[in-house]
Amino acid sequence: MAASLENPIYTVYLVDGTTKYNLTPAVVDIQNTNQDQQVAQSVQITMANIKATSDKTIGGLIKVRQRIFIYANDGKQSGEVFRGFVWTRYPEATLDSNTVTIKCYDNLIYMQESEDSFYFSKGKKTSSVMKSICSRWGIKLNYTYSSITHGKLVLRGNLTNIFMSDVLDLVKKRTGTKYVILSQKDTMYVMPVGSNTTVYQISKKNNAVITRAEETMDGMTTKVKILGQAKKNSQKQPVVATVKGNTSKYGTLQKLQDKDKDTSLAAAKKEANYEIKQNGKPHKEYQVEAVDIPWIKKGDKVLVNAGSISNKTLIAVGIERNITNQKKTMTLTLRDK
Repeated sequence: MAASLENPIYTVYLVDGTTKYNLTPAVVDIQNTNQDQQVAQSVQITMANIKATSDKTIGGLIKVRQRIFIYANDGKQSGEVFRGFVWTRYPEATLDSNTVTIKCYDNLIYMQESEDSFYFSKGKKTSSVMKSICSRWGIKLNYTYSSITHGKLVLRGNLTNIFMSDVLDLVKKRTGTKYVILSQKDTMYVMPVGSNTTVYQISKKNNAVITRAEETMDGMTTKVKILGQAKKNSQKQPVVATVKGNTSKYGTLQKLQDKDKDTSLAAAKKEANYEIKQNGKPHKEYQVEAVDIPWIKKGDKVLVNAGSISNKTLIAVGIERNITNQKKTMTLTLRDK
């Protein structure tokens, strides 16, 4: 069957050193996941454990840390959609079938699974901090996100938490611009959300299958207390400022925010105001199941006009794909820009 927008064709290759194997004829299904707060994209591939060479089956051929490449073709364009490593393999045999399943991750899995420690003196720009860390780990970096000037940074722990919680989240709070981290062709991209120039559309008439919408007060913040540093010989932190949202409408849902000596009160208030702006009203989240569009990535703008979602441009914060010979679908988790 020829590739088309309604039936994109996926091909899977295993690379072992200089040898390349086309696994596509054995593929039963592909499950592709890249959710919010998940840095490394994961792909699970189930294959019939058939003969691959004269002396090896698919299961005997595949080893952990071999490279996996996945390409897509929708009849109008084609290209690479995943490049990663075999991380886990598990053959399974029953009376009726003999399969092998592999779980693969892109190269950011090494960041997700590792810890380190760093020290940066006061005055470093975000882009410089990120480049320095990536250079130490041998990660190619394409950084187009905003930068701020940081105070002294003493960083320790999981690399994902360092990148996100300790560095990039602070930029997000100071600038009001959200970011996304992606791996493409073994390069780590850090960019503002909604950077895609092609905005794909999902509509009731063309490709939408199911739409869902949720509105919740979970995770709301309507008041932020900014705490200064405790005086010598005291454990009590003084309240240096309070930022309030719409407490009269939603009640008081309070967070505490610490201000260190390297952070100005103005900068601390920016962070608190960002918290109120992002979380000061009920959160809306949407799920859309549709015919798969292989080129949509986490962080992309998507135009949706189906169900209760009326012609809204939303940001994809999570993607799950289910690819079989009979059916190719994607489920997008979307939020307002």
